[in-house]
Amino acid sequence: MRFLKLAFISFIFLFLLITGISLFIPSHIRISRAINIAASGDSIFSQIRYLEKWKNWYPGFDTLPLLTIDTKEGHVLSAKAPGQVTIMVSDNKKDGAIGIIAEFRSKRTPLINGWKTISYPGTDSVTLQWFMDFKLRWYPWEKFSSLMFENIYGPRMEKGLANLKALLENNAER
Repeated sequence: MRFLKLAFISFIFLFLLITGISLFIPSHIRISRAINIAASGDSIFSQIRYLEKWKNWYPGFDTLPLLTIDTKEGHVLSAKAPGQVTIMVSDNKKDGAIGIIAEFRSKRTPLINGWKTISYPGTDSVTLQWFMDFKLRWYPWEKFSSLMFENIYGPRMEKGLANLKALLENNAER
């Protein structure tokens, strides 16, 4: 009986300690990558704005079966992916910046992907920034798993940006 009481009190103390430490981890995480592309902002956004074009550059979308939900002028704006994930793409005009937001919704909190272009006068390229926003609940396992997001999503974002750059710059040469 004493052993069970000690084990129970130890478990509660350990859970409270881990929960307390996890409260120091922020509940909003943003991962961001950027690349310079020798193309116009319009040609970049034409690849990002429509889901059917993601198979050309977004890692994993070339084999992902999508069920179209909403189209505009023949282009897919929202779709359902396996695992009850809904993907919705929309224009974003906040703070004077022009960009595109893609919201991945599932049973958990939505994952926000955003792209915005930054151009400087007198340059031959446009900087494309891709960011992912994660809003976490207070659960310790969510907070601690967020420490791995950089390693999980960062390389995929870099590959996607490199694919997009190659696609747009090869099309510009033709």
